[in-house]
Amino acid sequence: MMGRYDNTIDNLIDNRLSIEEVGTVIKQILEYDASYKTEVGNTDFDFLQKRDDSNDIICGICITSICMVANGNVYPCPGWQYRIVGNLKTQTLKDIWENSKEIKFLRNVRRKDFPECQKCEDKLFCQICMGRNANENPEGDPFKINEHFCKVAALNKEIALEWKKNNKQY
Repeated sequence: MMGRYDNTIDNLIDNRLSIEEVGTVIKQILEYDASYKTEVGNTDFDFLQKRDDSNDIICGICITSICMVANGNVYPCPGWQYRIVGNLKTQTLKDIWENSKEIKFLRNVRRKDFPECQKCEDKLFCQICMGRNANENPEGDPFKINEHFCKVAALNKEIALEWKKNNKQY
């Protein structure tokens, strides 16, 4: 769960899972999701941690997907509705997709644009989300890392590596 797209977070107070509850969910995923078990079991995390991923994209926003609503507004993802990149009442989708300055900017954001994440020991268990960052930041800054999701990544790493250590058959 993330903050609202108007940069308020009061929806999280009584509704977001606690870190302990997130841990329970991660353990259940490892227990019941065969593909995640296989991924954790077969991945050489030491190798991946050392590889240079600084030029990797953050996510598929405006690369493989885009969102639109009935009033014609087009935005990067469902959780980032105030970041309007065009409007279908005044532009074609093709024009927005190919020419929007905002889309061109977002397509060029890379992991290196989050320097604190580059050196993080938990980065392999994290997915940077500019929408989450922006929504939970009072100024809407997508480059301000959301600490809650850092805690989730650290917990995911701890649980996954412990599971891998105890399940050496992979």
